Amino acid sequence: MVLPDRRKELGEEPLWRFKPTGCHDRFVSLWEAAWRVGLPLIVVVGAAVAVSAALSGPPDKFSRPRGWQWAWVGLWLMAAGDAAFGDNRSWFERAWKGATALLVAVAVTVAAWRHYRWLKRVRLADDSPSPVSRPPQSDS
Repeated sequence: MVLPDRRKELGEEPLWRFKPTGCHDRFVSLWEAAWRVGLPLIVVVGAAVAVSAALSGPPDKFSRPRGWQWAWVGLWLMAAGDAAFGDNRSWFERAWKGATALLVAVAVTVAAWRHYRWLKRVRLADDSPSPVSRPPQSDS
């Protein structure tokens, strides 16, 4: 079977019989522009919001992924891999995926650091001196 784009090169008639109108072409190009620019913009802004939430949120709310939440780690790895090694991808796609992966990594690092620092302070506060003190050790 010959693909539709290849049919045009070979001089064969396309599979569709109607000719697309200009209005339809403009709608598709608008949708394509919204998809190619709007979606990456939303994703990068969402990652920036995650960094903001990691900086301002309470540190006791951070937890490791459980169950299906590990899918987010997979998505992050895919975005980072596409940004770093994405052959045949446009510079724009590699740039927004790289920015998203970087922002998510910063958000997780900041949230984890704040959580473990908070956890350390809580544990130190719980280790207050006991009411019964130990007797001093002798030199012998």
